[in-house]
Amino acid sequence: MILRRLHPGDASSVLAIEETGMGAPWSIAQITSELQVEGGLGFATEIQGALYAFALFRSYPPECELLRLVVHPELRRKGVAATLLHHGLAQCAHRGCRTCFLEVRASNLAALNLYAALGFCENGRRKCYYTNPDEDALLLHREII
Repeated sequence: MILRRLHPGDASSVLAIEETGMGAPWSIAQITSELQVEGGLGFATEIQGALYAFALFRSYPPECELLRLVVHPELRRKGVAATLLHHGLAQCAHRGCRTCFLEVRASNLAALNLYAALGFCENGRRKCYYTNPDEDALLLHREII
């Protein structure tokens, strides 16, 4: 398994992973844009040339935000998400970020357990933030350093 930086040419592979795990996947244009935006950071897990997981961050020191963290169903519960998250947080810290924020579906217990195990704490809620289905988002944060 290889952990590497994402680039705009990975957008179609990222979309394919999004479609396996997100109720409202981003479009190719949104993914490509995020991979090109200033402050954007994307990382992927690659096995034999195919992407199986990715994490997208936006860094704006002293803060960063985890925008997406998606793992293909075949690799879930194998530590891939934690590895991507640790790597991304380290890269954001290298850019001068001290705090990371994220939003997660209130019903996503697997993600909530992962984030709690990695030191994220709840600090708010956005009512009806998500669609497909409609659901609240929990706001989480963690100090990086």
